[in-house]
Amino acid sequence: MMRLLSLLTALIAMPCIAQTTLSGSISGLADEPLTLIVPADLFGSEEKVLVPVSGGKFNTTLDLPCSAWVQLSYKDKERSIFLTAPKGELSISFDADFLDTEAQFGKNGAAVNVFMEAVRKEYGDRLSVQWLNGQAAAATNIDGLEMDVFRLRNDLIGRMKDADLSADFEAWFKQNTAYYYYLSLFRFSAVKSRASSIPKATEIPKVLIEGLTWEKMGNADALGSDFFRHLLLDFMDYMALEQYDFMKFADRDAADLAAWNLAKENLPMPVQRYHLAALMLRDAASVSPTLLRRMHDALKIMPDADATHALVGDRLKERLSAKEELVAVTKEKVKDKVTFRGLDGKEFGLSDLRGRVVYLDVWASWCGPCRQQFPHARTLKEGFTKKESKDVVFLYISIDNTEEAWRKAIESLGIEGMHGFSPGGWAAPITSEFGITSIPRYLIFDKKGVLTHPNAPRPSDPALPALLRQLMAQ
Repeated sequence: MMRLLSLLTALIAMPCIAQTTLSGSISGLADEPLTLIVPADLFGSEEKVLVPVSGGKFNTTLDLPCSAWVQLSYKDKERSIFLTAPKGELSISFDADFLDTEAQFGKNGAAVNVFMEAVRKEYGDRLSVQWLNGQAAAATNIDGLEMDVFRLRNDLIGRMKDADLSADFEAWFKQNTAYYYYLSLFRFSAVKSRASSIPKATEIPKVLIEGLTWEKMGNADALGSDFFRHLLLDFMDYMALEQYDFMKFADRDAADLAAWNLAKENLPMPVQRYHLAALMLRDAASVSPTLLRRMHDALKIMPDADATHALVGDRLKERLSAKEELVAVTKEKVKDKVTFRGLDGKEFGLSDLRGRVVYLDVWASWCGPCRQQFPHARTLKEGFTKKESKDVVFLYISIDNTEEAWRKAIESLGIEGMHGFSPGGWAAPITSEFGITSIPRYLIFDKKGVLTHPNAPRPSDPALPALLRQLMAQ
């Protein structure tokens, strides 16, 4: 029962790290402490709190990270009650022998408890992330799932009409049922994408999610909702895929890097901080220890992140300290283990370009961040004199799946330079040769064909022209 109730918290969790008061009276048995199991943070931790009982009465103030269901135990009986924060007050009176069946509530939290118990009895485990996962896996199309969840959401909101609830509570209940609705859509995409062997992720019809803006997902006050927190992770994963025309990432490192970078660009610090910590906790076993340490270091220097940094560090201690065998691209002369097809249909290799510095851009037509760099590349080239241009080659190697998509993108985007085709997406020969798991990826080779910079600066980086000139002068 406690697992279900903790998931129901998501429907009405209110944003706070504040205090709430619980008081009450007990009849029937001699005094002994009450036991409460309460949420300790927004990452799933719980803690046990003992509340003294004297003369059959108790009164305590709790620090809660959000409004939440808590488990109350006395003697051999238990039940779950809902505590609102901040400034929540709830009193409960019960007979020690009948805590699990009978209780009287008072103060401003009474109506909420009565309402939520009725919701739990009516809807059961349908109000859980686990239920949404099951529905997403079983659904044959998103329209059927969307209709079911939309009706359920309307039923939930309709139940408020006969309840004596505050306007603030009603507003939050409606908002969090909206998070529940949107989560069902993103969870469908995530579940179906993982189950499919095709290279493209499952898209959500835009009309269903057009109301979910960056501004709404940047609402730090909403972090008190468990559904919002799950939605935030799914939303960021989905938006990262959208940048690449929904082509699946080569591995979890690439996917999480893309989501993390988007968060840095679009989310306010409190939400960004939570997202990074939650991303680490969710994917610790799937990403490399190197990336995990990089993320943990970034979390450390974020404002007001000391407690979160320590929490993540404690939970992921072993993984953060793990060693790994890095597949590194060393400085060696390229021996043309892979070749590329040029626009003229002829095969060529990197050794054919010796005598000139090669700035290699690995891209694809479906890669949004790749396209964003092309105008900067044009400006970069224009900054070199005619004489300098003779000593450098701007080589573009596409990992598109089809030659048609590759040629069409070159023409429509006006990409000037030398072009090659290494088909296959993340399975393209060039990706395995140079350990490429995310694009755009830039590499620099000197005039002797030695790979000097396996992770070179982007065209937009102001340090790049000087670096190329230095190699050109050698």
